[in-house]
Formats: sequence, structure tokens, C-alpha cells
Amino acid sequence: MAKPSDSKGKTIAAAARLFRQQGYHGTALHDVLAAGGSPRGSLYFHFPGGKEEIGEAALTLAGEAVREAIAHAAETSQTAEMFLTRVARGMASDLEKSGYKEGCPIATTALETAAQSDVLGAATRNAFQKWENEIRRGLERFGMASDKSETIATTVLSQLEGALLLARTYRSLEPMHRAEQALKLLVTPSK
Repeated sequence: MAKPSDSKGKTIAAAARLFRQQGYHGTALHDVLAAGGSPRGSLYFHFPGGKEEIGEAALTLAGEAVREAIAHAAETSQTAEMFLTRVARGMASDLEKSGYKEGCPIATTALETAAQSDVLGAATRNAFQKWENEIRRGLERFGMASDKSETIATTVLSQLEGALLLARTYRSLEPMHRAEQALKLLVTPSK
């Protein structure tokens, strides 16, 4: 994720990181300010809508970073299997580097807020839909028919999200390794 040098950008990046680690409700505004190094006045200047507005911006930033990573994996792979392997391993690497503190950058906030906040619900849906579409485009890049790629993209995203949750909970990458193997089966031609 980019680390902008401006106060607004720092606040958004800090919020995205904190929401990923401890959830939306587990993160207070003073936590965001402290992590972003921004003065309190800038919070109200840049985000007159308060925490919900920060949440929406943080989800958008985090969601776009993952979408770009998925697109990059597709662009730099030679096969659908390599593409899905790169996506799974990238997510596993991020989780491991964080000491199992940072799973999916959207899931925790989605589970906490999607039913209560139209704004945050829309932001989480938008992020997941963009990822699913990017996976679908990647699969079609490697010759998968569009009628099949939509179902497989949903399956891939569901598999990865579930594996991230288990890996973070178990504090082990084993669920991610198993998910990677399962994803390969989805794109391996049957004999």
C-alpha cells in the first residue's frame, strides 16, 4: 500500500492498516491519528463525515491495492495455474510478514459493518467485486470461457478468504498452502 506524505493520505493509510489488524469497531479515531501522525484538526478538515468517511477511504485504498496485485499477477504469469498460485502466495506472504496480524484488508470491516452502514457496506462490496472481476479477467486471459470464469472467480475468492481467516486464526500458513493446491485443481484440465 502506498504511503502518501500528506496528512489526509497518512490518515487513510493508517486507518486501513489498523482496520485490517483490529477491525473498524476496535479502532478509535485517536488510534488513527496516532498511527498516521496527523494533528486532530486535520481529521475534521479532511473528513467532515467522521470515522465512517475515513473507513470508506481506507477500504477503497486497501481494496485497490489488492486489485492491483491480482492484476499484476495475471499480467506476469504464463498460465492460469501460475496466476492463482501468485495470488495465493502473495496473500500468504503478506499475512506471514505481519506476524499473522493482517489478514484480508476488507473482511474484518465487512463482517463488522456491512449490515449497519450503507457507506461501509458499499465500500466492502465494491472491493470484493473488483477483486472477483480481476480474477475473472485473469482467468479469461488464459483462455477460460466467460461463462465458467465467473463461477471459478467466485470460488477462488471464497477459497482465499476462508484460507486467510483460518491461517490467521491458526497462526500457520498451512491453510493457505492447501487453498493453493485446491485452486490449482480448478484450472487443471480434467483427463
